Amino acid sequence: MRKSKPIAVMVQLGKRLLPLVAGAAILTLTGCWDSDEVNSLAIVMSAGFDRTEDGDIELILEIVAPEQKQSGKPPSGDQKKGDGKTIIRYAVGDTVADAQGRLQFKLPRTIYWGQLQVLVVGESLARDGFREQLDYLVRDNEIRLRVMPFVTHGKVREFFESPFLLEQTKADFLKGEAARVFHKPLTISRLVQRLSTNDNAAILPFIDVPQKGGDGGGEPYIKGYAVFNRGRMVGTMTGNSFFAAKWVMNQLKNDVQTVDLGIGSPSRVTFITIASNSRLIPSRKKGEWQMMIRVDSELSMIQNTSRLNMADPANARLLEAAVAKRIREMVKQSVHDAQRMHADIFAFGEAINRENPRGWSKLEPHWKSYYPGMEVRVEAGVNLRRIGMNSTPLGQQQKELTKP
Repeated sequence: MRKSKPIAVMVQLGKRLLPLVAGAAILTLTGCWDSDEVNSLAIVMSAGFDRTEDGDIELILEIVAPEQKQSGKPPSGDQKKGDGKTIIRYAVGDTVADAQGRLQFKLPRTIYWGQLQVLVVGESLARDGFREQLDYLVRDNEIRLRVMPFVTHGKVREFFESPFLLEQTKADFLKGEAARVFHKPLTISRLVQRLSTNDNAAILPFIDVPQKGGDGGGEPYIKGYAVFNRGRMVGTMTGNSFFAAKWVMNQLKNDVQTVDLGIGSPSRVTFITIASNSRLIPSRKKGEWQMMIRVDSELSMIQNTSRLNMADPANARLLEAAVAKRIREMVKQSVHDAQRMHADIFAFGEAINRENPRGWSKLEPHWKSYYPGMEVRVEAGVNLRRIGMNSTPLGQQQKELTKP
């Protein structure tokens, strides 16, 4: 009987502690004590930074609009059913944080940055340098570093007020554009890394907003790259220079281009680059650093206006040689443009550092003056992988087929 007494004491103690344990368990199910309800938040999908004519900072936010319950009668005027729609709000301040505070004062809901997906910077602010304003985003622990930054031609307001017929939000539109144009879209994390280097050279997608009635019908699109040097935008890369830059940085994605074979008229062949890989190979010649860019690509022919049968290996080699020549010319021009802007956007310095850290330590103090005149060579290897369903050009008889 004496041995059972401790057991009885433990049972009594357990009965007394049971309510406390149950209460603690219930408290763990109540959620965070300082959390905000979703219907009390102004959820930001995209943001814009710009410089006003007075020198202030303008903040533009695209905020998810609350879903409106529809009445029995149909909407009138320009009222639309609001599933997934957003609203645009503006504020001006001395800094982005100051503008955000002023805008918060006007909004009935708390601004929430946790769902921010894209950042659009106006050209004026980009040319002045927006690194100081970017500090607000990277300092806020709500904001993810995979936010995608862009630079827009003209004012940010023009972009946010432009039509976007195929997507419901500006954030969805820009994310779709970046996924369509680039193999791997740029992020704020990568931008911060590039701006932290010695020369602060970087690139961002450059958006153009055509005027209504002109080419593009007023809908924005990614036109090229905005080039940054020492934290400020110094120029743009568009057209062939833009395509070549994507080649060097392994950012090609289903890009369509045309090459002229130069064997009569017509002799143009249009192709898609289905795979591409580039390498930077630094070397020294007579004590001077040089850079070789090696580009290897695989093509898929999508239109053949020449009289050549590309199933013939000799004709395929002719096309491959023409494309390789075009790649060399375009890449050389793109590198020349970057050197002219004194912006090491292709990270030549990093390649030399990886190859020869001791040599880079001697070159680095003189890099800013050495880079613009650095000798660069380009080698290109091309492989025609696909020619489509028809080996014979449409409408050509077998006797009309010629060889180079």
